[in-house]
Amino acid sequence: MDLKTQTAFLVLAMGILTASAAVAQELFVDSGQRLGNSATWDVATGDLDADGDIDVVTADIDTGATIWLNDGAGTFTDFGQKLGVCATVDIADLDSDGALDIVTGMWGQPLTVWWNDGSCGFSDAVTTHVGSDSLCFAVGDLDGDTDLDIYLGRADYDMVIMNDGNRVLRSTSRRYGSQETGGAVILDIDGDGDNDVVAAGWDGPGHVWANDGSGELSAFCEISTTLLHVHDAAYGDYDGDGDMDIFFVLAGGICCGNIWVNDGAGTLTCVAQDFGAAPMQRMTAADVNADGWIDLILGGWRESPTACWLGGTNGFTDSGFRIAGEGMSGGVALADFDSDGDLDLFIGYHIFELGSWNYLPHPNEVWMNAATQ
Repeated sequence: MDLKTQTAFLVLAMGILTASAAVAQELFVDSGQRLGNSATWDVATGDLDADGDIDVVTADIDTGATIWLNDGAGTFTDFGQKLGVCATVDIADLDSDGALDIVTGMWGQPLTVWWNDGSCGFSDAVTTHVGSDSLCFAVGDLDGDTDLDIYLGRADYDMVIMNDGNRVLRSTSRRYGSQETGGAVILDIDGDGDNDVVAAGWDGPGHVWANDGSGELSAFCEISTTLLHVHDAAYGDYDGDGDMDIFFVLAGGICCGNIWVNDGAGTLTCVAQDFGAAPMQRMTAADVNADGWIDLILGGWRESPTACWLGGTNGFTDSGFRIAGEGMSGGVALADFDSDGDLDLFIGYHIFELGSWNYLPHPNEVWMNAATQ
């Protein structure tokens, strides 16, 4: 290769690298908001005050769950009510009244449903306590009656909480699994029209629990996640074949067990893509850049930054986008916070105090989507 060719090649390579860096930098931009100063462990989104925009609830293990109301342009204000100390949170309409309720849980605590009065009013006296010791949970209709039930992931065995309507929740006696569950999702994994459960965690295999249509779950297959140390789970169509695949975020520093592809009938096979050995804490899956493919946001654990991997015909590609800081990701959520039609990013944080298992407060952040502008 002569000098002229080498120079041209170098210029081309530098152009590609510069373009890639630009794409990485333009995925999200920091809104500048630093929200609260609590130890956040989880994040959930939904329109709590029925004003047409997306609000946020953070699960804060030191001060109690915090409601962040959105002004419609992506600026958040603390609603001013704490809903109880928790480490897991979700938002769903459990009583079918059109208002979104809040579910909170934590190890050593009962699962609690905070019923919404329709205008983001939650009363300590109007709650439902059921189940206990939740490490994670998933919400979905398991018995086909159109209301939402709960799969509760626990430290020793999992359980199902059935919704009987009229704000009545009932713990069932069936036990599922026998080890800690760190991530669970409810979806129709086998394509038979009812919702199943996929759950995985620590020190044991994960499971696909198949539904008989009435809410009775049975073991369909195991997932060899024994050494993966799953801390969160999500789903989406990874390979574009029309069925849902499963994604796990791993806190054990193992690089290649994140993607589990569905054959359409519920059997999952690992796709060994290398996301790096850095341990991660939380994840969410959605189409960030509006190209029709599912993308992943991987929330960092300890020193690991939050990262974005873009989906496509050849699997996930590292976007190069990183959000680094002293905080440990306690939750990541994608939603259209500024009402412009694309998905923005909310990151909940806490600080892990090495050698003590103490979790210290750190402000949460909001990053606006620039990829589709």
